[in-house]
Amino acid sequence: MEEDSSSSFEQWHGFKGDASWPLPRLVAASDSSNRSDQGNHIKANEYQDTEEVLTAKIKIIATLIKQAKFCTAYTGAGLSKTSGIPDYATKAENSIVKVPKIKSSLDALPTYAHHVIATMHREGFIKHYVQQNHDGLPQKAGFPQEHINEIHGAWFDPSNPVIMFGGTLRGDLFDWMADIEDKIDLCLCLGTSLSGMNADRTARTPAKKSIKKKKGIIGTVIVNLQQTNLDAKSVIRVWEKLDRVFELLAEELNIKDKVELKGLNVPIHKGTVFIVPYDQEGNRVEDGDKRRMKWNLSSGQEMKVVGGGQNHGCSGMMVDKRDEHYVVRIEEKRETVRRLLGVWWIDAAIKGTVPKLPVVNVNPVFVDVDQGMDEDDAEEEVTHKNNK
Repeated sequence: MEEDSSSSFEQWHGFKGDASWPLPRLVAASDSSNRSDQGNHIKANEYQDTEEVLTAKIKIIATLIKQAKFCTAYTGAGLSKTSGIPDYATKAENSIVKVPKIKSSLDALPTYAHHVIATMHREGFIKHYVQQNHDGLPQKAGFPQEHINEIHGAWFDPSNPVIMFGGTLRGDLFDWMADIEDKIDLCLCLGTSLSGMNADRTARTPAKKSIKKKKGIIGTVIVNLQQTNLDAKSVIRVWEKLDRVFELLAEELNIKDKVELKGLNVPIHKGTVFIVPYDQEGNRVEDGDKRRMKWNLSSGQEMKVVGGGQNHGCSGMMVDKRDEHYVVRIEEKRETVRRLLGVWWIDAAIKGTVPKLPVVNVNPVFVDVDQGMDEDDAEEEVTHKNNK
C-alpha cells in the first residue's frame, strides 16, 4: 500500500467515508515492517485521524452497528496492548501506545475497549467474537465463552493449546469460524495487522462481499493505528487508539452508563464441585436428559482432556488455583504442562451454555436432576466418598 496523499481516500477513510475529510496525521514513523515474519512488509508507521473526522466516523459506525444483524468482532494483539501485554506489530520508537509490560500476561486485566465490547454483546449489538489472542481478556470483561472462538488457542482453556503461526487450526473451531464467516454482515476488525493468517477471512470475506454489493452485507470496519492491506476495502477506516474509539462508540450507542469496569466481571461460584448438564466425554446432554455430572475440580482429582484440541485424550490432575482460576497438570505428548481453566467456565458449565467442556473427571459421578441436589450437597457427598 502506498503511504502518501496519492492513495485513494478509501484507503484512509473507507468507501463510506468522505473524500473531503483530511488525511490522518503521521504521528509515529518507523522504517521497520509491522509483521515481516508473516510476509507483511507494510511499514509500522502510526496514524491518527483528526478529532472532527474521528467523531464523524464514530457516528457512521454506530449507525452501521445498529443496522447489522450479525455483527462480529475480530481482534488482534493491538486490542490488548494497553493491558500490559506486548504486541508484535508495534515498531515505532515513539509509538503513541506505550504501556509497561505486565509481569505476567496471565494477570492482565481487560482494557476499556474489552469492557465496551462485552457491554455491546449484552445489549445485542455484537453476536460473536473471533479472537486471535490467547489472553482471556474478553471473558474477564464479561463476554460469554460460548460466543468466543479462540481459533489460535487459549491460555484459560486447557483443551486449546496455543497454535503457532503456520500450525494446524483446531477442526471444530475452524468449522465454527467458517460458519460465522458465512453469516457476518458487519465485522469490527480491531488491532490487527491482517498479515495473512487463515482467521483473517473473518474480516476479508465481509469486506469483499460488500465491495461486490452482496445483498445484506455491510462490510468491515477497521480500527488500527497502522496500515493494513485491506484498508481500501473497508467500509470505514479509523486511525485512533482503540480505548478512545470505544469510549466514543459507547457514548454514541448510549451504553456508556452500562459499561461495568471490573477486573473480573464474571459470576464466581463457591466450592470445587458443580452439578453440570454434561456427559462423561464432556458433551452437553440432550434436552430431557435428567442426568447431571458432578464436575469435581478439587485438588488431586484425576482428569482427562476432552475439548478436541491437540492434547485431546491426555490425562491430567487438578493441582491448585491461580487467583480464581483452576490449574490442571496435563501429561501431554512432549511434556507435562500446567494449564489454566478460566473461572468463567464454571458458570458456563452450570448453565450448559458451552457445547463441550475442556476437561472431565476420569471417573465422573452422576446424579438424577430430580434428586434436587445442589452444589453444596454435591461437594459434601464427594468429600465423604473420598474420605471412605
